[in-house]
Amino acid sequence: MSPYAIFMDIDGTLVGRSQVPSPATKAAIAKYRAAGHQFFIATGRALFSARAMADRIGPGLNVICANGSVTQVAGETSGIRLGATELAGIYQVAKRFGARATLFTETGVVSLEDTPIAVSRDAAHRMAGEDPRRNRTVHSVQELCALAPDITNGIIFHPDPSTLAQAKQALGAYPGLDLSSSNFDNIEITRHGINKASAIRQVCAQLAIPLRRTMAFGDGSNDLQMLTTVQYGVAMGNANAEVLAATHYKTLDINHDGVAHYLNAFFK
Repeated sequence: MSPYAIFMDIDGTLVGRSQVPSPATKAAIAKYRAAGHQFFIATGRALFSARAMADRIGPGLNVICANGSVTQVAGETSGIRLGATELAGIYQVAKRFGARATLFTETGVVSLEDTPIAVSRDAAHRMAGEDPRRNRTVHSVQELCALAPDITNGIIFHPDPSTLAQAKQALGAYPGLDLSSSNFDNIEITRHGINKASAIRQVCAQLAIPLRRTMAFGDGSNDLQMLTTVQYGVAMGNANAEVLAATHYKTLDINHDGVAHYLNAFFK
């Protein structure tokens, strides 16, 4: 049987609040990997965090991370970086609107100084920067721009929807950026033209798997391009209204092993 390439978001798709994939999810993925299908984590998290989660699910699982900015296939890593102009824009917008801005490298987390906004537990998981050895604080736009060769993507948080919308509009003035959201309180940032869908096209070409043999699972708006690019874009039962409206295929929610349920039904 010709293999499928199967792409899975992390938060709200593979794991919930516990951050531990269920035995049913792990068993289903292991079963169909053994049958020859190619599985990928597809997440906004940085590589170090995505790799740790992938290894909880199965050794050597492929990774698309940083919302498509970084891929790791068969242990080989490739990535795209944000530019200094874009980083300066992110810095200025965050300061102007009092938002919390966090940027990511493949190995760590970069935060702006004096950020007044605390983040939720969900946001902390998405940043996955609890280890102080991986955290770095910058104190000026010059210091941030000097890290341009390393920074892959970013995320801005603000609890007020109106302020966040204004910040998104301001970021939209920078043509080198693409913007999406994985939750109501954030803006996820990548280089223009880079997203989970662009990474899927890249790895499918690399593996010689046609798009007609692709599947993806997701729950958030930053999964939309991925879900509408693959042949079978599957919305989790806990997906937001935008995702549910845009997808033809649905499964159970995260608490009822939606990924495992769909895989077992599809490959029966």
